[in-house]
Amino acid sequence: MRGSSEDSQARSGATSGAPAQPTRIVYVSGTGRSGSTLLGNAIGSLPGALSVGEVKLGFRRGVAEGGTCGCRRPVVECPVWRPALEATFGAVPSAAEALRIDAQLTATTRTRRVPWWLAGRSSDDVDELVDLFGRLLTELSRLSGSPVLVDSSKLPSYGALLARSELLDVRVVHLVRDPRAVAYSWMRVSASQQVAGFEEEMERFSPTKSSLMWLESSGSTAALARRNGAALHVVRYEDLVADPARVLDGIAEFAGFSDEERDLSFIGAAGLELRTSHAVAGNPNRVRSGPLVLKRDDEWATSLPTGQRRLVSALTAPLRRTHGY
Repeated sequence: MRGSSEDSQARSGATSGAPAQPTRIVYVSGTGRSGSTLLGNAIGSLPGALSVGEVKLGFRRGVAEGGTCGCRRPVVECPVWRPALEATFGAVPSAAEALRIDAQLTATTRTRRVPWWLAGRSSDDVDELVDLFGRLLTELSRLSGSPVLVDSSKLPSYGALLARSELLDVRVVHLVRDPRAVAYSWMRVSASQQVAGFEEEMERFSPTKSSLMWLESSGSTAALARRNGAALHVVRYEDLVADPARVLDGIAEFAGFSDEERDLSFIGAAGLELRTSHAVAGNPNRVRSGPLVLKRDDEWATSLPTGQRRLVSALTAPLRRTHGY
C-alpha cells in the first residue's frame, strides 16, 4: 500500500480537514446470506441515510474489476463514488492500486486475525487503512449530503478497523438469521428475488463451512464491538421481514436519527419503497429500488435435506439458541 511521496501528498491534501462531527456509520455485521443487502438498502431508505454497500470489497469489485454501483452505473462513473475517490486519493485509483489496497485490507481483516484485533494491537499498515477508510467514508457522506452511511461489509474485523477512526462514529448492527436458512442459501446458485439484468451466479459453500462461518461471525461481532467500544444492536432477519417498521425504527433510534430522519413512510402494508442505493459491492439485489414485497424465505424448512439440517443444528446449537433459533 505504500505509494510515492506525491501520492501521499495528494491524499493528505485531498480532504479539507476533519469534520465538525464524526460521520455516523451504521455498520451491518454478520455472515453472508443473512439479508444484509435488504437491511442495508432499507436503512439507506431512511431520510438522511445512504447505503454504500460492502465498502470492504469496493476497491476490488468496484474499481479494479469495473463493477456496477447500486445506482446501476459503473462505480468509477458513479456521481457519488467517483468524486469521493478523487477527493480521497487525488484521482480515481488505478486497477493496480485498488488491488493493492484490497490485498492489504484482506490480509489485516481475515478471520484468523480476530485474536490480534481483540488484543488491541496495531501496525503501520492498519493505521494507514484506518486513515484511508475514515477519509473515504467522510467524503462519501459529504459529497452525497447524507449524514449517515450504511456499510454492509459484514466482516467483524473490518468493522473493528472502522471503529478505530476518529473521523467515524460507528454503530454496529449485528444481523442474524437462522443458520439453517443461511446454510441453504449458501447452497443456491443464484440470489433470491433476482433483478433482471443482474442474474450473476453466487458463490457457494457447504453446510459445514457456512455453519462455522455463522459461529465465527456471531461470536466475534459482539466481542470486537465490546473491545472497540462500539455500540451494538442485534437484529434478526425474520423480525425484519415480519415487522420492518418496528425493526427499522429501533435501528434509527439506536443510530441517533432525529425525529425527522425516522420517517418510515416508505414502509407500506405490502413491503418497502426502496430508494436508489450507491452500494459498491455485494449481492446483485443491491441495484433494486422502488417497491419490494417482503416475504419470509423459509424454503430451507422443506428443501434442506434432513441430514444437513441436523448437522447445521448440531454445529450451531449454543449460539443458535442464544438468538432464539
